[in-house]
Amino acid sequence: MHVVVKKLQDTVVTYQQLAELLHDSFQERLDQGLHFTCSRMTAEQYEAKVKDGYVFVALDSCTGDLLGTATLHIKTDSHGVVYGYNEYLAVSPKAKHFGVGTMLLNERLSLLLSQGGKYVMSDTACGATSSVKWHQKNGFQIYELESYRSTNYWSYVFIKYLDESIRRSILRIKVHYWMSWIFIRITRNINGQDTTLGKLYKIIKGKWKN
Repeated sequence: MHVVVKKLQDTVVTYQQLAELLHDSFQERLDQGLHFTCSRMTAEQYEAKVKDGYVFVALDSCTGDLLGTATLHIKTDSHGVVYGYNEYLAVSPKAKHFGVGTMLLNERLSLLLSQGGKYVMSDTACGATSSVKWHQKNGFQIYELESYRSTNYWSYVFIKYLDESIRRSILRIKVHYWMSWIFIRITRNINGQDTTLGKLYKIIKGKWKN
């Protein structure tokens, strides 16, 4: 299998095909009881989610078959630093273990570096063991704990530094993670809804701002 990675606009791949790929790829997670948002997106919903990002697709150069996709959103943090957020990585079940996900990652990192990006972030369910291991294998570190209202699980947020001058030490990253773990577990439920303490925190925060 010879794989090529291209930007979506340079291909004839449709959003409907990408939505179907997401469904096929994330069926494994649904079988685990992990309700990833993209596992049930319509083509229209997916297109709306990625409209401000860069969508890449992996194709079999011989057959033209769609093997994978991934999206990169380029943002600026509160310190004015450019960074990227990786989303919607999906690999066809027939193409897993061929390095397609890593090829899609490398294309996104190349684009991000060309735009002056200093680091990249991503997230996945804590219980998605293969995805967690894939992130760590590709140089990502667990940075925060999160929960989202559109899912039914706790998520790891990962970070990968592209600029050594801003890299945090392993100790600082671990401290940051455990602080986020304590905060999220106190203020949020697993489905992203606020706990009683979370609601109280927002009220106090709102009054403090005013």
